[in-house]
Amino acid sequence: MIRKPPADPVERAQRKADLLLASQLLRLQADVALDQAGQQADRWALRWQALRGWVADARVLSAAVATAGLWVGAGSRRGQLLRGLRWCWVAWRGWRLWRRAAEPPPR
Repeated sequence: MIRKPPADPVERAQRKADLLLASQLLRLQADVALDQAGQQADRWALRWQALRGWVADARVLSAAVATAGLWVGAGSRRGQLLRGLRWCWVAWRGWRLWRRAAEPPPR
């Protein structure tokens, strides 16, 4: 509930000064919070750009596929057929990646 403004001019001036000070403090806090959020967004944007750069490199991507293939192949206890199929799939993916890396860049 909003209080009624005081009738005394001195109290009224004091209340006005208090309200202006509170308003200024809230604006300052909002500005600091917005600045902190912007800095955090900038940090995440840099991380995302670095990750996209790594994924765009065919050598890094092929190493990740080979590592995943080794991990999947080593963890499989279902039989030689599934392991062989996984290794064929990994070889095919690696061949595609290296072939794409060997192509000249588009102009």
